[in-house]
Amino acid sequence: MDDLFAILRAVNQTPDANQRELAAGLAMSVGKVNSLLHSAEEEGYLLSERDGKRGRLSLTDRGRRALEDALLDRQQMKLSLPGEDAPVRTAVILAAGRREDFDTPAALLPLGEQTVLDRAIRVLEDCGIQQFYVVGGFGFDGLKEHLAGRKNVVLLENPRYKWTGTMYGLSLLSGKLDGGFLLLKSDLVFEQKGVAALLEEKSPFSALLAAPSGHGDESFVELDRQGSVFRISKDIHQINRIQGEMTGIVKLSGGVYRMMLEYFSGNENPYLNYEYVLENIGRIYPFRGVMVDDLVWTKVETAGQYQVLVNILYPRIERKETQMREKLAADTLVEVMGVSPEDILEISFAGGMTNTNYYVELKNGRYILRLPGRMTESLINRQNEERNARLASDLGFNCRLVYCNAATGVKVSEYIDGAETLNPRTTRLEGNIRLIADILRRVHRSDMVLENRFDPFEESLRYEELLKGENARMYKGYDQLKVQVMALYQRLRDMGYDQLPCHNDLVAANLVKDKNGRLYLIDWEYSGVNDPMCDVAALFLENDFTPEDEELFFHYYFGEDGVPAAVREKILIFKISLDFLWSIWTVLKEAKGDDFGSYGLDRFRRAQALCTEYWEIYGK
Repeated sequence: MDDLFAILRAVNQTPDANQRELAAGLAMSVGKVNSLLHSAEEEGYLLSERDGKRGRLSLTDRGRRALEDALLDRQQMKLSLPGEDAPVRTAVILAAGRREDFDTPAALLPLGEQTVLDRAIRVLEDCGIQQFYVVGGFGFDGLKEHLAGRKNVVLLENPRYKWTGTMYGLSLLSGKLDGGFLLLKSDLVFEQKGVAALLEEKSPFSALLAAPSGHGDESFVELDRQGSVFRISKDIHQINRIQGEMTGIVKLSGGVYRMMLEYFSGNENPYLNYEYVLENIGRIYPFRGVMVDDLVWTKVETAGQYQVLVNILYPRIERKETQMREKLAADTLVEVMGVSPEDILEISFAGGMTNTNYYVELKNGRYILRLPGRMTESLINRQNEERNARLASDLGFNCRLVYCNAATGVKVSEYIDGAETLNPRTTRLEGNIRLIADILRRVHRSDMVLENRFDPFEESLRYEELLKGENARMYKGYDQLKVQVMALYQRLRDMGYDQLPCHNDLVAANLVKDKNGRLYLIDWEYSGVNDPMCDVAALFLENDFTPEDEELFFHYYFGEDGVPAAVREKILIFKISLDFLWSIWTVLKEAKGDDFGSYGLDRFRRAQALCTEYWEIYGK
């Protein structure tokens, strides 16, 4: 094809040239030129005519089209980008601009029980994004206050937002971004499937496209023959074929970002937007367009768009994403239980703090499906969980375990008929205290052989180690409290640290009664040998037991033997260690994108107060 292109191009430029002249111009032999001309004429690309003694060559319509196609292919030829194998874990959100219809940043507009920005961050986190950079401008103090508790969000200010475009705001991150990242604007609301598709795209330089939305300020896109972005324009008259609309979400490699900064370094137009920088780079490197059919999304630039979002689009997105999550649950059930989709009668969300749980009704029974949450693989040893949960089921402490995969974290348990999940108030009813004391005493005195240990002191050090390298801050006073906690650890070992089977996570949600009043302990994720008084301390803490409630529990747990002398001191030490542990757990989870409000800080402060109480009672 290269030789054909060369001969057709030469004929087009010098139709009066003879074979010898063509050969000289093309640096070919006369024989090769004659052969090419003969072949091109036979294929219908050339027409040879005589003009007196001199021949004249001309392109046929077919030859002209072939030459145009070849030239276009050359024009659209791109250089390869260096591959970046690391998965994208960072997002940059541009939130500096002001919208005339709103007296607050569009990112902070309410959307159900969250804000537009909160939803964007949550969706991105669910797709594996762990670190966020937000560039603010208008309403910066409000953004700062709103994001204050987010350990995985870095907020930067663009003080020149009134006089600059989006490329300037993006340039403020120079030196902070090492690898690839997602780039988006803060006024976007979109389905999760769009981001998932963009992240799955192999190209490190790609844009999420959707069908033209009619928003009124569209950036239309035309693609080339290879599916790369050829032209971006807000002017519909400049686009030959509208093949999609920029959603405002792009995936960029670190190399592309450096090219953008280099291009922008000589900028004389402060209002330049990053889309046109990308278009420029896309002339040389493949800028892939990722089209997602039936994507529901919108930008929030006007009051009218916001009303449409709240009343129409967001409910539609919620319905579609609920269906998506339920489909994931259904697909999981089909895979792990060998049922057909027709066997699934109902799937509904059933809560979860660490994981996501679903109530499932099949033709052959009712179950609880557990899908693991973010980062649980580093926090929980699933092999220990599976082994311990099966042992507990065999002994009747746990509900029947139907399926458990230590590699994936997926678990299916038999639904407890007539289930009543206790809450912190109902756990303190005398009848339930009696049931809890009975099952805990039987667990602690059982012959279950748990091969792993759960030591809250050692676990806190392990979580602390996991935090290294994370963009996280410990609570004020952490170092001082840690010294005291470790001193109490030594005191506990001096007293005698028993090693017996324990559940180690006695939140009310893990205490479930069936219709006959039988109590089960569910969710054995943190189970392992431990001192039984750690279980007791957890029960007291998690369910807000009063001193009177604690005494009633002691009555049923210890019976006529009475409370051993060291028990109260042990329980107080374990209360401190557990609050300390779960405060670090919260910091770790929030560093990965979860939001637990004041949960971690509250537990940390209670650990401090209990430490003070301990030293007042038992001295130093």
